[in-house]
Amino acid sequence: MRYSTINNPLIVRPLLFFLGLMLTGALTAQELSLFEVFTDGAVLQRDVNHPVWGWGKPNRKVTVTLDGVPLTTRADRQGQWRISLPSMEAGGPHSLTVTDGRSSHRLEDIYFGDVYLLSGQSNMEWRLAQSDLDGTRARAIADPLIRQVLVSKTSRPVPGNHLKLDAPWKPGTAEEMAGFSGVGAYFAHYLRQAGVEVPIGLLHSSWGGSRIEAWLPATALDPTDLASTTKREAERMAAAQTVDRFFQESFPGENPPTDDMGKELGYLAAETDLGTWATMEVPGLWEGNGYPDVDGVFYFRRNFSLTEEQASGPATLHLGPIDDGDETYVNGQAVGSTPNAYAEDRKYSIAAHQLRPGDNVLAVRVTDTGGGGGFHGAPDSLYLQAANGDRVPLAGNYHYRIGAFRRADGRANHTPTLLYNAMIAPLQDWPLTGVLWYQGESNAGPEDAPRYGAQMRSLVHSWRDQLGGRRDSLPFYWVQLANYQPAPQSPDEPGWAIIRAQQTSALDVPRTGQAIITDIGEADDIHPENKWEVGRRLSLHALRDIYGQEVQAASPRATALEVSDHHAIVRFTDVGSGLALRHRFADRYPLVGSLTVQDTSGKWHWAVGTLAPDENAVIVLHPPGSRIRKVRYAWFNNPDDANLFSRDGLPVTPFEIEEGKE
Repeated sequence: MRYSTINNPLIVRPLLFFLGLMLTGALTAQELSLFEVFTDGAVLQRDVNHPVWGWGKPNRKVTVTLDGVPLTTRADRQGQWRISLPSMEAGGPHSLTVTDGRSSHRLEDIYFGDVYLLSGQSNMEWRLAQSDLDGTRARAIADPLIRQVLVSKTSRPVPGNHLKLDAPWKPGTAEEMAGFSGVGAYFAHYLRQAGVEVPIGLLHSSWGGSRIEAWLPATALDPTDLASTTKREAERMAAAQTVDRFFQESFPGENPPTDDMGKELGYLAAETDLGTWATMEVPGLWEGNGYPDVDGVFYFRRNFSLTEEQASGPATLHLGPIDDGDETYVNGQAVGSTPNAYAEDRKYSIAAHQLRPGDNVLAVRVTDTGGGGGFHGAPDSLYLQAANGDRVPLAGNYHYRIGAFRRADGRANHTPTLLYNAMIAPLQDWPLTGVLWYQGESNAGPEDAPRYGAQMRSLVHSWRDQLGGRRDSLPFYWVQLANYQPAPQSPDEPGWAIIRAQQTSALDVPRTGQAIITDIGEADDIHPENKWEVGRRLSLHALRDIYGQEVQAASPRATALEVSDHHAIVRFTDVGSGLALRHRFADRYPLVGSLTVQDTSGKWHWAVGTLAPDENAVIVLHPPGSRIRKVRYAWFNNPDDANLFSRDGLPVTPFEIEEGKE
């Protein structure tokens, strides 16, 4: 007898189910969609034929309607479609509808204005709220026509077409502005304050701790950079295996959880079974305690004891900074939470009824979205300030369990091309007014810094080629690294001066500008709090170059050294309305600080120099018994006594200059 599979229900039903799944997947893949940055509230570039693009069913007609005016195109064989809007003046709100006859998308509150791409590492990523804890500044600069869209931290081995977002376009209300890039928000504010009466869009794509190589396309890399990709991948795999072994040692027989069920399992409750919990010393990031390159959710618990007097009234709980967010409970009751604020000290008030004499329980749910995770303050930053004034220490050994284990490529932000491929390449068709860049701390080491100027030029040229093909015209402004680390103890301690000089050297690329901030950094914090002045100084370049305003944008730069028998003279360009000294007794003692000289034997000396205001020059005395070969200014990690400025308030660019050389 012939046997037919067509009549066999045991085979037909699974086959039909499988075909159904295939068909459903195919239909889903062909659903009409837009490029991810097209969301409600978007700012589109004014005065250009702005493209709108997306994906759908191959060969199907797509209609894009702007304020009731339809434009039609057809998807190609791969399902991609694209159409260009007519050039629009600044303003809004507009509505935009996209349909293929079967499904549609409608976007509201669309404005046309000027769009800036923000990128770099943590100082660009730094949210306005992190330097504005009470919200005063956010309220002062709130402006619904300043808007930001936030790109997710993602990586790809090859350039992609899609972009993952952490947040769609948000208007600059006081509440939303607090989450914007501080540098970007202040930049946009100062443009608007100076009379730029157009909406400003901030397309924010940054990753803390990233190296410049990660932001370069493969075509812009040298062989050394490319070779490091293979090495880093091998290191990543080895590290992942080490983490897996450590997890099994800590939680035998378990698999790393992917979906957080900790609350449901009672991890924050007043009482829970700790028999299966591991222990970790706190404070300390979990990356340094067996879990490198792991993001997700960790739960921490510890018991602490209070006397009757200590528990008799309200108290204040101090936990130091937690990376990134926390939800904190005492005796099973929520006492506070802070989302996504890795540098902010946690300080929560506890009511008297939430404490008890004897044993108490502290439980903290910590969420990490990238980089380090956990408690990272000093041990003495964790304590309970009791009602009677006693300080109850809370550092020490904590029990912990993992709620959600998410393996991160902790080296992606150091690996060549990976961030460019995922976070920049998909934007190649998005029109821009300019680019703001704040990065370099991760490339400031002695081996990396000398290469940075060439890498910066490659970044500018390659991004200009990719972002609309405007190789010589897309404005590109960056921030030179701030003063940081202890003040110098000897006259020859270049440190970060090397990378600052490399950043300055890239100004030979047309349509670029640099904000000098060696006067607003902090010796003990790589993240200067004063992001408003950073944004203001960047805005000066845009006001001059893009909006045609007559402002002093560039910091003064040394151009020549003239050496005579008795002294040397340093000449400058970009002095604006002239040079000036900033210190308490400048009128009585007009001495230039942070000044050093090299004599003809090669030895460096602290130097004495004074301002010659009529000539906009600095006069420097020879060291005793010798003659000047080179002069340096602010040539340290932290030139804390640098006091030479333009009268317009811009610090002089750090320099090393030799006679006969610029």
